Amino acid sequence: MDIELAPIFYNQVGALSSNCMKVLPSTKKNPQKIVVGDQDGVLTTFGMKKGDPQIVFKTLPGPPIATLQLNGAPGSVADRIFVSAGAEVKAFTKKGKQFLSFDSNLTEPIRSMYVNGSHLYTVGSYVFNHYVDCIDTDYYLSADTINSVICLPETSHASSSAARGLVPVLACEDCALRVLKGSELLYELEVAGPPTTVALSEEGGAGRGLLYGTSDGRLGLVKILLDAPEYCWDMLNEKKYGSIASIGVHDVTATGVPDILLGRSDGVMEIYSLDENNQPRIQFTHTFSESIASVCGGFVTTPSTPEVLVSTYSGKIHSLSSDNQSKGHGQIPPDVAAKLETLKNEVKSLEDKVSSAYVKYQSIMKGGGEGGPSGGVSALPLLPVNDQFTLNKDEAWYTLSIETQVPLDMLLLQCNVPVDIQEIEKSTAVISYSPPDPKNGSYLLATLRCSMYTSRLEVKVRSIEGQYGTLNVYVTPKLEPCSARLLSYPIKPLSLHQRTHSFDSSLPCNTLEVLGPFSTSDIHSWISFCLPGVSNCPPDGETVTLQFKSSFTQTQLQCTYRQKEAVFKSDNISTISVLKEVLSKEATKKNITIKITHSITDDSAAHMIKLIHPRLEEQLMLAKNVQLIEALQELKVHEKDVSFLSPQCQYILENASLMQEEIKRQPAMIDRYYALITDLFMDRAAFKGVNVQQKVPQLLSLLDECNIDNILQFFEENK
Repeated sequence: MDIELAPIFYNQVGALSSNCMKVLPSTKKNPQKIVVGDQDGVLTTFGMKKGDPQIVFKTLPGPPIATLQLNGAPGSVADRIFVSAGAEVKAFTKKGKQFLSFDSNLTEPIRSMYVNGSHLYTVGSYVFNHYVDCIDTDYYLSADTINSVICLPETSHASSSAARGLVPVLACEDCALRVLKGSELLYELEVAGPPTTVALSEEGGAGRGLLYGTSDGRLGLVKILLDAPEYCWDMLNEKKYGSIASIGVHDVTATGVPDILLGRSDGVMEIYSLDENNQPRIQFTHTFSESIASVCGGFVTTPSTPEVLVSTYSGKIHSLSSDNQSKGHGQIPPDVAAKLETLKNEVKSLEDKVSSAYVKYQSIMKGGGEGGPSGGVSALPLLPVNDQFTLNKDEAWYTLSIETQVPLDMLLLQCNVPVDIQEIEKSTAVISYSPPDPKNGSYLLATLRCSMYTSRLEVKVRSIEGQYGTLNVYVTPKLEPCSARLLSYPIKPLSLHQRTHSFDSSLPCNTLEVLGPFSTSDIHSWISFCLPGVSNCPPDGETVTLQFKSSFTQTQLQCTYRQKEAVFKSDNISTISVLKEVLSKEATKKNITIKITHSITDDSAAHMIKLIHPRLEEQLMLAKNVQLIEALQELKVHEKDVSFLSPQCQYILENASLMQEEIKRQPAMIDRYYALITDLFMDRAAFKGVNVQQKVPQLLSLLDECNIDNILQFFEENK
């Protein structure tokens, strides 16, 4: 890392949605102002003077602000502020005067928007609209949830004046960026994961590069050209950070080339610069205690020193700057000491008011106050929770993230199907388990008790495909009276699958065909029930094709369906078996008679074993090495010189901590691989109407030996 920045707190506003903070441009050599819109509906613009926030204007509360954009008249600076709340868009000058109130009359609330001159681009969950002078011009219905929208500037997309025009790009949940032309889809490009946010790669909105961040924490750059995209690079999330919530572009390193600013859901803020090969290189990392809502660059304190502005979910505005390095060292200046004394007095006054209000509240509840003889009724508002339940495709687990505006007391997790939970490495919560009660439908009951002042908690959840139900999370904050909020997350039958846009037909394939008097909506709802990443409403078109890839087995699945007919293809027999079972149950619930036929390829079983065997062999070797660590370390204590040990034993001693960390990070993986191959063996036999239960112990003993030739021979002999 080449630069050093120190954080400093600027201001506190209400809770924030993603990308609701911007830096207003300055026409003169003056510090810039920060504009922020919160979930209380308050739009605030302020600057910094001598370390204090100076409010320029502040609107009255209203509906929660979901997105904020800057725009200006053609040829001028972008100093006009546009905000969306629900289906309404409002615009303000930099002084706070409202000059536009536009009700789009959309049934969906606006999730993201982009403004350029008289052009307004808005997206809801599935619908894209383009307005020119507040007149609806273009419309597009997406096949999956839209997370963000951005437009490439007209000069960057085409050289000929006839082809010039703003080019909308939609970031969709099905791992795709969709490039539009008017109301039509120009083309779509697949990216590494579900894109959560997008940004132009050059400051000021020039160029053709488009940066995207994904829900599994990956960052990528593509160039959007007229006929086809050009992939530049895709950066892996090697440190397993959270999803990318915001991307900013600003020259923080003063090299003349814009740096990439990343804000993540787990509070990690990163700065990347591009090297001579146009590849990203980390320059700076800082971790906040809350999830980051927005990140951008500017000159807020002085017009000569660049800063990184960071806003968090709870509404805190921070600055990261090299000028902050000297602050906080040495003696406290007199003006700062006076401010601290004032703050202490304000806190003392607030504590007295809270204490007085609490005594009054207790009196009312006991019937001795305004509530009369029978006492009052305690009505608590709904606890706001910023939650995520996202699939990490690299590790094949779900990350459950819970964040509140107040400190958490505990989380209670309950699930009616078998799931494994595991803390993340940096968590300070204490997990305690209660005995499962499968007879009453409770396979998991766990309590996570939080440490003091914890407002955000993450936990890993690993499901088993074929077993589906609901994960219930009871969120209890440290508030009086004690209350909890229930959040429910579906565990789907094929929960470890993720949308993709390719299918390799050269692999051995098993087929499941379903015929019956069902509609396209019926079969789409059944597929949505089985698989994650499928929209609630069916896409347009008579025939729909969806592709998926398993994050655990790396196998593929293709679903092609229309009215009265559906065909499923996969190189995993167990996937076909799960689909057959679930589709039969769902059709029975709706009293629809369906006919199911299947075609099983024996070669697909060998293909599956070859996919799994290297990982199983690696896990068995890791477990064997970990068992030797304690004995080898004891030997090292008693023997000064251990050079007589074999190279393998010396390697185990040198890497003991890494091995123990790895097996702790992925517990019970050997059992999962055993279950996977055993299910494959039994599912193949079930499709052929053969009972092979008595041969399972023999298969397990072969798996212990981990000889792939013997395992393949066993499958061949028991076709």
